[in-house]
Amino acid sequence: MNEKGTIKGLVVVVLTNVKTGKKYTYETINIVTDAGDLHYAERGASEAPTNFTTGASEYGTAGNAVTKGVDRSNAITTKTTGSLIEIDATYPTTADPDGDNTGSGADIVSWRFSYGTGDGNDTTIDRLTITNWAGGTPGASEPLLMYALFGSSFTKTASDTLKIFVNHTFTGV
Repeated sequence: MNEKGTIKGLVVVVLTNVKTGKKYTYETINIVTDAGDLHYAERGASEAPTNFTTGASEYGTAGNAVTKGVDRSNAITTKTTGSLIEIDATYPTTADPDGDNTGSGADIVSWRFSYGTGDGNDTTIDRLTITNWAGGTPGASEPLLMYALFGSSFTKTASDTLKIFVNHTFTGV
C-alpha cells in the first residue's frame, strides 16, 4: 500500500487600524520547508525537535523563490526592522479560538504572532517566515518552519496592529 500525505498551509494576516477599527485581511498559501517537515515528524513521534525548536515570525520584502530548502539566509533579503517576534503564548494550538483566524480547525495546527502599533512598520511587506527564535537573535542560516509569499504587498503603519496566523493542515492519501 502506498499512501502519501502532505501539509497544506494557509496564512491569514489581519491588519487592524486602531483609529478606525477597520480590519483588512490578506491570505496566501505557505510551504512547509524541509526543516518544518522534520519538526512535525519529530513532534509526531514524541521526539525532541533537532533543528527547529521555538517559533518566531519575521517578514519583509525581496528574497528567493519559495522552496522547501530555503533558510533564513536567503528567504527574505530585506527584513523589516521590528518584525522578528516570538510566537504568542499558548500557540501553536489546534482548534484556534481566535475568531480572526479563518483558517483554523480541530485538526489544523495554528501559529499566531501579534504585533503592536510600534512593531514592524513597513510599506512593502510581501513575504513571511517562521524561524527559530534563538533568544531573539537567530543566525543567518537558521532553519525555517515555513515560508510564504503574498501575491501583492501590504503596508503596516504606526496606526495598525497586526496578527499573523499560520495554519497547517495534515492531509493523507
